[in-house]
Amino acid sequence: MRYFSTILTLLVVPFLVLTGCSKSVSKPTENREVTVSLNVSGDFDVEVSQDPLTRAGGGNDAYAINVYYDKEGDGTTNDLYAYGLFDNVADMSITLLSNHKYRVCCSLVKDAKTTLYYGQAFNNAYSGYCYPFQTSASNSTLVGNQFIIGTTTYFTGIGTSNSHLAATTSPSTSNYSKYAPGVNRFYGETDGYVPVPNGTIDVYLKRTVFGAQFVVSGLQEGTARIQCGEFYDVSFSADAEGPQRLYTFPGVRDVWQNELPLVATATVTYTSNRGSLWNITQTKDIQFKRNVMTTVNVQLSPDLSGIIFQLEEEALGDENDINMGINTDGLIDIIVNPNN
Repeated sequence: MRYFSTILTLLVVPFLVLTGCSKSVSKPTENREVTVSLNVSGDFDVEVSQDPLTRAGGGNDAYAINVYYDKEGDGTTNDLYAYGLFDNVADMSITLLSNHKYRVCCSLVKDAKTTLYYGQAFNNAYSGYCYPFQTSASNSTLVGNQFIIGTTTYFTGIGTSNSHLAATTSPSTSNYSKYAPGVNRFYGETDGYVPVPNGTIDVYLKRTVFGAQFVVSGLQEGTARIQCGEFYDVSFSADAEGPQRLYTFPGVRDVWQNELPLVATATVTYTSNRGSLWNITQTKDIQFKRNVMTTVNVQLSPDLSGIIFQLEEEALGDENDINMGINTDGLIDIIVNPNN
């Protein structure tokens, strides 16, 4: 009996130990639905110089938002969760799943209802916005002021500059504007957000445009053609101060992330009415910075003997201005703030 009791004790004790250990193991927490709101802020009204970039009026703004999450719970937020187009920030609330991380990508177009094309396109039977609000389903988009959850559709162009402008007729993928003149564009992302009940996702947007203005003086005869990158091509036949225009950086997400300027080649071609002997063509690379209006002044100065180009240098004392003049040797000098 004593031998049997010993054997029983040896069998029961491990069982009790295992049973006690199993009670201490917690079950994985199940996903719960959590409703949160978006708080969108940014450098909407930042003045960067004595001549700040033109700011569009309010009331017609549009926000395109893609929401991604880590579907497998591995922290990699690349799986699409939802998307939505809004013109009312008060409606930006969304139901998320707990125990996941989220990434929110947002692009704002100020005064979108005035500057962007709205109508039928891509064989749609309804009217909507095209780029930058076109979706992966090759559809233009209506403002819905709600998130569409559990879909494979998302905005394909919010990280690029492609835009169909208001003057566009019957838009297609081949006639959008790469630099979107006159469109006031913003972009921002928030990654790694873990939802909590009644929480807020803060998304800070940066202005992803640059400003450019070209001014010609001293042009008494002939014409001066100014080309810059792919966004500017204007011929002048008299002294003139060109308009200040906004242009979108080709890589909206890139400039938001890296703050790199756009380097564009400016070409000044002077054609004289007196013959090709006095014609001059010269190029110069210019940096256009995010949220900065860059003014390029082109001065031509003929002397009494005929056509001679003389550079008039004037330091305007502001990082937003570049003086560009043509010397008599045909070279272009650019005076910039040495701190740039």
